[in-house]
Amino acid sequence: MYILACVIHIFHNDPKYTKVEHGVKLDSVYMSYHSIHEDVDNVVNWMHQGVLKKRTMENLEKYVEKNPELPLLLDKLRSRGAKVFLLTNSDFTYSQAIMTYMLEEPGESGEVRPWTSYFDFILTDAKKPLFFDAGTILRALDENTGHLSIGHHIGPLQSGKIYSGGSCEVFTQLIGARGKDVLYAGDHIFGDILKSKKKVGWRTFLVVPELTNEIYVWKKKSSLFDRLQYLDNKLADAYKDMNIETREQPDVANLRKEIRAVAQEMERSYGLLGSIFRSGSRHTFFSAQAMRYADIYSFSCFNLLHYPLCYMFRAPTMLMPHESTVPHSDSRIGSFADLEETPCGLRRRSYAVTSANPTFIRPEVSLTAKGIMNSNLIEDVQEGVETMFDTAEVEDEENYK
Repeated sequence: MYILACVIHIFHNDPKYTKVEHGVKLDSVYMSYHSIHEDVDNVVNWMHQGVLKKRTMENLEKYVEKNPELPLLLDKLRSRGAKVFLLTNSDFTYSQAIMTYMLEEPGESGEVRPWTSYFDFILTDAKKPLFFDAGTILRALDENTGHLSIGHHIGPLQSGKIYSGGSCEVFTQLIGARGKDVLYAGDHIFGDILKSKKKVGWRTFLVVPELTNEIYVWKKKSSLFDRLQYLDNKLADAYKDMNIETREQPDVANLRKEIRAVAQEMERSYGLLGSIFRSGSRHTFFSAQAMRYADIYSFSCFNLLHYPLCYMFRAPTMLMPHESTVPHSDSRIGSFADLEETPCGLRRRSYAVTSANPTFIRPEVSLTAKGIMNSNLIEDVQEGVETMFDTAEVEDEENYK
């Protein structure tokens, strides 16, 4: 997104180019914004397939964040009877370099434990999201040469051995686990989370590194959120006691202008690109997908170390729009007839934050508006494991889009 914005900015500010509808023009050459997007997308894909991984392996300490809790987390999961697998689109060479750097450290005895011993099953070159659909041929891989075996691998998967390709259907058959038996952690909302949830019904754990900043801004700029909520309710009150017979429209121009100003100030608080979860007072498309398809989401999978494996993550009840407009504490409403006599309540676009949602942060490890929180995040912001269970039937993908 940032690269695309920079490229368009260059064309818009170069006097040789003329800005036209849906693109830019130089003499007889026309470039649409769509074609510019395709070019940037192709460049990013080319970088991932070649130079990016090569440069990363040449300087792992600079580009790869090493966390000493990773071996601990993997061992704790396996010691409690869970089967741990690595599913990656990266090839064997890159996976070997990254995992060796992350996991192979001398122990107390001085021996170096191979990284493959931390996993029960290892699949490289998975080609997600194709893996969750038709998939590719599952082949065994020789760690010494990096060569693939000829033909399909149909036997049982051996612990610690590396395989290439495959499909979710074949993989789950070989390990004897299906659907809700699997908790799959990934950082790509479409390739990891959406597809694994819709196609095979896996439990999903979305890793969102930006969540640290999101929580920080939510805490630090709470006055802006309260102000926006207040203005939103004030806008609804401007139409109070009006009905279909009303001809004179209320003057809300200044109110709308102030709402836009507060929303823009909120966006700037998150950085140049704004929040990935909110656009003003509304949720972004990414936020909607995360809430629908991610059973758990957090800025780091290491937050699992703070909870027992038997822990039941639950999110508080989410109110429908018609429920948030009329709180249970409203003493004016005693029957359906009374409800018909409260036009203002029915027209209000939203209710107060404290009435519509639970407290966002509590002092101890507790449930919040959308998750579980733990101490030690940044300053006065608590570390969070955000949760959302979606038990509704998943609709057809095309209809969802």
